[in-house]
Formats: sequence, C-alpha cells, structure tokens
Amino acid sequence: MKEYPLIVTPPPHIKTSDGISEAMRDVIIALIPTLLLAVYFFGVNALFVTFVCILSTTLTEFFIRAVLHRPFSLTDGSAVVTGLLLALSLPPTTPWWLAALGGIMAIAIAKELFGGLGKNIFNPALFARTFLFVFTVYHPLVEEYIKPLWWKSYAFTQLLTARFFENGVIITDLVSGKRIDGITAATPLAISRAGSPVFSTLSGYGSLLLGNIGGVLGGSSLALLIGAAYLIYRKHIDLYIPGSILITTAIFSIAFGKDPLFQILAGGLILGAFFMATDWVTSPVTSRGKIIYGIGIGIFTFFVRNYGTRVEGMCTAILHMNVIALFIDRFTQPRRFGG
Repeated sequence: MKEYPLIVTPPPHIKTSDGISEAMRDVIIALIPTLLLAVYFFGVNALFVTFVCILSTTLTEFFIRAVLHRPFSLTDGSAVVTGLLLALSLPPTTPWWLAALGGIMAIAIAKELFGGLGKNIFNPALFARTFLFVFTVYHPLVEEYIKPLWWKSYAFTQLLTARFFENGVIITDLVSGKRIDGITAATPLAISRAGSPVFSTLSGYGSLLLGNIGGVLGGSSLALLIGAAYLIYRKHIDLYIPGSILITTAIFSIAFGKDPLFQILAGGLILGAFFMATDWVTSPVTSRGKIIYGIGIGIFTFFVRNYGTRVEGMCTAILHMNVIALFIDRFTQPRRFGG
C-alpha cells in the first residue's frame, strides 16, 4: 500500500482555478440581459448612465492606485462590476455628473480607503447609491423616474433634436425649446404606497418581471433571475442569502397583509438579494451566518419600504447588515470536532 506524506497547510484546502477576474467576468455576463432590457425600455439614457458610472469607477481606481503607488488592479474587472452595479441601481434620468460622483465615491471611499478589493467593509456600489441619496435633498432628479418605452412616442428626428441630458432628463426640444411632457412616472412601490392596486394583477406582475415600469435601470426581475441562475451554475453564489431574503419578505408580507409577490418583484429586492447582498467581501461566509444575514436584510427592507420614510429600503438594509457581517461570522463558526 502506497503511503502519502501528511502535509499540514493553512486553509483554504479546497481551491479552484478561477480567480477574481474570472468571477468578475461572470458577474458582468450575468448582468448583460438586465442592461440590454434597460436600454430597450429607457433608451440611450440607460447606456449613457452606465458608461459614465463604469468610466468613473475605472478612472478613479487607476488614479488613486497611481497616487498611492499601489499595484494596478483594473484587469481584475472589479471596478467595472462596481460601476455596472451602481448604474443599475440608478434611475435612467440620473445626471452624468451625479453618476460620475457616485463612481468616484464608490472607489475612493468605499473601496480604496479601506485598502482595496477584499478589505472594504461596505459594498462600494451601495455605498455610492446611499451617498447620492444625500443629493436628493438638493437635487431631486436623482429620484425622478421616466416611463419605459417613452421613446416610442417620438420620431427619430425628434430624438435627435432633443437635449438628451440636460439636468439628466430628456426634457427640452433643441429647436422649439419646449419641454417634452409626459415622460415622468412613479415607481411601483410609490404607486403601492398611494394605495393603487394596479400592480396586483397578472399584467402588473408581468410588467414587474420584465422591468416595463418606472424605476431604476436594474428593474427587470426576470433578467436578473436569469443572471443569478448563471452565477449559481458557476458556483459564485449560493441560495442561502437570497433565499433567506425572499422567504423572509414573503412571510412578513403575508403576516402584515401585503402582496408577497409584489414585494419580491418590485423595487430593487431581486437586484440586491442576488447581486449585492451576496458580495463575497462584505457578507458572512458560514451557512448559518448567511441565513441570519439574509433574514436581517429581509426584515429591515420590509419595514423600511412599507413603514419608513422612503419607499425603497434594500440599499440601506444591506449596508447596515454589512456592518455586522463580521460579528455574525464570529458567532456562527462551526464547532471543531470534539471541541
């Protein structure tokens, strides 16, 4: 019988050939269907906001690492993923300078200030989104949404003469100088808060699934779920965190007389549950910890969006749970055999 030498090494003991760049590449692939639907529903605005976010995150990372004499890390794709996630969490009407400011804050404060990828406490994209909330006090366009497929009401020549990004919205015809009316729209959560049952129908659920609604760019639950299935297939994420969030949301919705399907499909719950709460750096690693973490996000989100001052609580919920993720991990470590 052949004897193998006993080798004692520190963990991890199970390794994969995939690195950070491969994982980030898969996240980008998973988000492409959502981005394509955003462009279809909201037109060139969606592409422009996404471009500005990605450009600002990559340039900021390059600049800060050059100044601090840190190794360049643009090839790992993490800055691109941050910019893409930030864009999908923003309305298509976001002014370019606010989108750029969000990208700068995501990398400079939430990522590089803590030492770079793997050392950050908060999810950079969500941190930047929350930072931009501050500007809603001074600049309400961050919270101004437009109707999907608005561009079908205008001829191509009209679109060419429109001042696309003045104040972040397509509002003015360059020739006539008149405002193009009728393109703003409330989000499903805001409509629900107002007491309208319009989304509690089969067609309403269909619109929520496709993203054919006023809201952020990443509003297509169907496209997000397809992307999430790809990440699960590639074993980059599992269902502990998103499953806990969805089940908790459904249970609390039923308990408080809300529509559970609407609560799950509306707003940024699917985007946050599968693509942001599962961030490898800022979420727990133990199975029990992931479930506790997901339950906390689900409870926090439900009460904020239904009884808080804002109609969307996913972003705030994840950031708060980011803070205690380390403690959750500490108290959910599995006991050693015989310990």
